[in-house]
Amino acid sequence: MNAVATSFLAARAGDHLYVRAIGLANMKHAPTLDAFIDGERAAGVSTVCMDLSTCAGMDSTFMGLLVGTSLAMVQQGGRLVVVNPSEANRRLLDMLGVTEVVPVMDACSVPEVEFVAVESKTGVGAIQRMELVLRAHRDLVALGAANQAKFAAFIGALQKDLERQQAAAPKLEGGPRKEGS
Repeated sequence: MNAVATSFLAARAGDHLYVRAIGLANMKHAPTLDAFIDGERAAGVSTVCMDLSTCAGMDSTFMGLLVGTSLAMVQQGGRLVVVNPSEANRRLLDMLGVTEVVPVMDACSVPEVEFVAVESKTGVGAIQRMELVLRAHRDLVALGAANQAKFAAFIGALQKDLERQQAAAPKLEGGPRKEGS
């Protein structure tokens, strides 16, 4: 298996969801993970265990997604837990303050469950992807001033680009309008 390629494996046991990130966990694959976990939460999952034992690296979008998912889980009376990060991934989680809101367990055995591949989220447009990246980074910035300093310029540029894309979207679609709209 290519260590750079990213995929997610998942298994469900009752109201617990186990997700294993394989390869690089980044913004390219964030829509797949976000949609999958949202669907599982809607189906009654109360605990998500994110296994990073085979995760080669993470970007800020993925870590922001962990923060946002954790906060959403807590609001529903659930939780997200990160397990088995490499030393480098643990440093990244600590550096951005993710460990302040997401419990991390360094040596945790995942139960014997049958993992299956999470289907890739297709049909995600540029605007949806940008909205997710923006939301993830806003969640990171909410963790503290250090993240504000790191991501303020990026968030500002992304927000402007998103607004341009949204303004252009009706022009690009240009298809016939439905009656009553």
